Amino acid sequence: MNKITTILIFLLLTGIILNSGCIENTKANSTWGEKKISMDAITVSNDTVGNRSENNDSIYYVSGYILNQNPYEALNPKIEVTTYYSNGTVFAVNDTPYLDPNNLPINGKSRLYARFEDPDKKIAKFEVKILSAKSEY
Repeated sequence: MNKITTILIFLLLTGIILNSGCIENTKANSTWGEKKISMDAITVSNDTVGNRSENNDSIYYVSGYILNQNPYEALNPKIEVTTYYSNGTVFAVNDTPYLDPNNLPINGKSRLYARFEDPDKKIAKFEVKILSAKSEY
């Protein structure tokens, strides 16, 4: 009777652990309680704009917001701002734009700012890409 009770308790505890979500059997890295972040839930706000500086029109800047709709803070986001000539070729790339705050808060936003030297006023358009982010360090 004692062996049966021990086996039943062991099976009960195993079932509870497996159903609790603490152990995930995925391709990620099967760590305990791993948080998953969706890159599709990190977007560039529609009001992100590119303009010339009012003080110095040889400076072109891109400013706006990066939005995070994940249930976790998006840590260490990698963002790339690319500017283009009117014919579509790349003018310049800024892969370290200013973000404030640096990490994207849960269901929040971070201010984005990137600056480009353009004395000949050749920049015609820009693109902001979110390359990656982590949900934990």
